[in-house]
Amino acid sequence: MSADWSTLPLDLLGNIAFKMDSFEDFIYFSAVCRSWNCASSSIKHLWRAPSLPWLLLAENTQGNPNCLRNIFNLNNNKHYSLNLPETFGARCWGSPYGWIAMAKRDLTVQLFNPFTKANISFPSLQTLPHLPIYEPGSFDDSWYDYYDWVLMFFLQKLIVLKVPQSGGHHEFVIILLSPEYKGLSFAKCGDQAWTTILIEDLVLGVYDVLVMNDLVFALYNYDGAIAYWSVKEFYGAGVVKPTIYSPGKYRIFERLNVCTNYAYLVQSGSDLLMVLRFKEDVMDSDDLYDIVYRTIEFKIYKLNPKDQNWENIKDLGDIVLFVGDNSSMSVSLAHAKGLRQNSVYFTDDDTESWLCPPEQGGILAGRDMGVFNLRTNRIERFYEGNDRRSSICSPTWFIPHFKIVLGLGSSY
Repeated sequence: MSADWSTLPLDLLGNIAFKMDSFEDFIYFSAVCRSWNCASSSIKHLWRAPSLPWLLLAENTQGNPNCLRNIFNLNNNKHYSLNLPETFGARCWGSPYGWIAMAKRDLTVQLFNPFTKANISFPSLQTLPHLPIYEPGSFDDSWYDYYDWVLMFFLQKLIVLKVPQSGGHHEFVIILLSPEYKGLSFAKCGDQAWTTILIEDLVLGVYDVLVMNDLVFALYNYDGAIAYWSVKEFYGAGVVKPTIYSPGKYRIFERLNVCTNYAYLVQSGSDLLMVLRFKEDVMDSDDLYDIVYRTIEFKIYKLNPKDQNWENIKDLGDIVLFVGDNSSMSVSLAHAKGLRQNSVYFTDDDTESWLCPPEQGGILAGRDMGVFNLRTNRIERFYEGNDRRSSICSPTWFIPHFKIVLGLGSSY
């Protein structure tokens, strides 16, 4: 006599679901039947998935009426196709918190969870005090229009920060980086406009931003200086004014001051890391007349808090880094056995090269993607699918989560 597994008590099913050790297994569990779905829904706000980044691949606009978009799981090298019309036509940046930050052609900004379809609205880009006003004839419409220019050129990156609040809750703040405007802007859920972060004596802008120990750290362009401010200043009435923490080290940054190179800030446990990315121009194998770029090397430095110097490191231990067109993140191999040790996984984030469409000689986003081994200094491919390339945005790393909204803040 066969058992009817759907009649198991909900508390027992909840205990079983809680022991699922992967995000996809939890989803499969919830899809078995109505009672299993009810049990998994009742405990999913408590369940913690292993912190392994997944890759939201580029959108496919050709012959795709259901707006399916592939998500790639590094741990088992499997694809999952999701119906995600919300992401089509938008630039997307991943985060470690389940959210995808999206900016759309109508200049709206949202945080979007591709698995739960939950979203949080943020102020329109039109509220940015430094956003150039469109004037007819100011843009070459044969290559791109004003809205393309805002998404592809004015916006460098949207970085999602998880800011602690009282009572153990958190709120999500978006930091906006722009190569056109050398300062920073931020917005919280419920804000009516973006707020400027005043940075004095800033030459070229900011590479990356992260939250660590209730402080926000910013990596300045040009010389690698580090500045910080308290997360409490996101809720103050005045303009945020960062304090310089670590003076710039121009010698380290001398090679980096080329437009195609980049730098990232990454938290690894209690350490603050700076990751430098170097590229070179090469001939594209797909078109011998097309000069493109590729990443050739990464250098990693750890900040010594005693003397505020950057120390070069060549061994990450059991930590793997994920950088690119996303919020930078680190993952322990204890939670992700399928990853390559002592490596940096990277995606394409050279926005300026994606400006004009391919038929006009433009370069598709997503070409410069791979994994760099710090021990061998070699780069290998981890994904070769055609859906890594797009004229809109590059594939982006994010860590899946289920979301609960608590007032204007959010928690997991």
